[in-house]
Amino acid sequence: MSKFHLGWFLGPGITIQGWNEPGFAPGYDWTKPDIFVDAARALERACFDVFILEDSSAVPYAYKGSMDFYLRHATMTPKFDPVMLTPYLIQATKHIGLAPTLTTTFYPPWLLARSLSTLDHFSSGRIAWNIVTATSDAAAQNYGLDKQIEHDMRYDMADEFVDCVSQLWDAWEPDAVVMDEANHTFIDPAKVKTVNFEGRFYKTRGPLNVPRSPQGRPVFVAPGGSPRGRQFAGRNAEIVLAGGETVEDMKGYRDDVLKHAAGLGRDPTKIKAMFTCVPTVVKSADEVEDTKKALAAMRAKHLERGLAAMSFLSGIDFSKFDLDTPMPEIKTNGMQTLLRTFKNAGPTATLRDVVTKPNGQGFTHFVGTADQIAGQMQEAMEEIGGDGFLVTGHLKPKYVASIVDELVPALWKRQLTRREYGHAHFRDNLMAF
Repeated sequence: MSKFHLGWFLGPGITIQGWNEPGFAPGYDWTKPDIFVDAARALERACFDVFILEDSSAVPYAYKGSMDFYLRHATMTPKFDPVMLTPYLIQATKHIGLAPTLTTTFYPPWLLARSLSTLDHFSSGRIAWNIVTATSDAAAQNYGLDKQIEHDMRYDMADEFVDCVSQLWDAWEPDAVVMDEANHTFIDPAKVKTVNFEGRFYKTRGPLNVPRSPQGRPVFVAPGGSPRGRQFAGRNAEIVLAGGETVEDMKGYRDDVLKHAAGLGRDPTKIKAMFTCVPTVVKSADEVEDTKKALAAMRAKHLERGLAAMSFLSGIDFSKFDLDTPMPEIKTNGMQTLLRTFKNAGPTATLRDVVTKPNGQGFTHFVGTADQIAGQMQEAMEEIGGDGFLVTGHLKPKYVASIVDELVPALWKRQLTRREYGHAHFRDNLMAF
């Protein structure tokens, strides 16, 4: 098979990394960027394609109607701004793609376009944009709304937002900056145009006051588990941040997104579906079953954290449900992926089953030796026809080392992932295979 891509999705966000959990590194000052910088260097050493930085804009209060649990247990809070972290990662690396998360629902298009264009310049063409629409009422209230905008409407807004910022990025022609001293011309005015974008939701005159960046525009990353989210990804994404609890589920997801893309006239080969996963590397095959049991015990121990996280992402207070009674049908204006998780669990599944099972919340859990996991990844990609995996989780140094120094060499031995970066720009590396 051809090579597949590797990335890291920092799902917990720019927060304290795994506080009060095995592997937590108290030697790092959690209010400083060092742990993220060290991780980015390690991922680049292993030739990861991209480092995606999650974000959310609230101290949650969905679980038990209070901020208390989230604050007490450092669950989904505190969080620093990934845009502010990105320059530190740029300075520490030379090749890996960097993808901060910025929401279309609350950012003004011009501000977002200017920030990402600046970062693409500063990184010499290595910036991506993780495009999200935000999910929670808490976030909406921080931006002056009473509650979150309706789910599909947020994606309608996001489609228009992408069109708007794309026109801003394209307002400067690649050779607009001429720096012609003889003719006293720094920028050729004929090669910079106003935009005058006016849509249903957004309006901006443009152009940016930042010249066209090395990639022209950042690489577009888009998650989205709902039918509308898949349509958005098919229309816009170059990387689809995907989940899936079985190989069949993952293949169906990828096929659906690519079908949307083809229907909109896009080349499906220009879209890379990368699936979140949580590999756990052990030294010998004899340790696999005991490790699975230990991980199950850990999930059970932290069950309430899972409930709190699901409550925030969905807007449903899961403290009100019996843990051991089959779940009723639920609806949410928040993250629709959770609904698919409950549906896939089956009609007799309890809340405890959903939160504590190995594939909870759409993540693929691999447990085995480095070679066993490499083989499982290879088999999955061959079946799915997919484009790679995104390791997800907190940046615990020993865990990062197990991926970079044990799993990746096993993937290299099978010639499955890149061993060098062939291009200067992230998009070119991404599209190299």
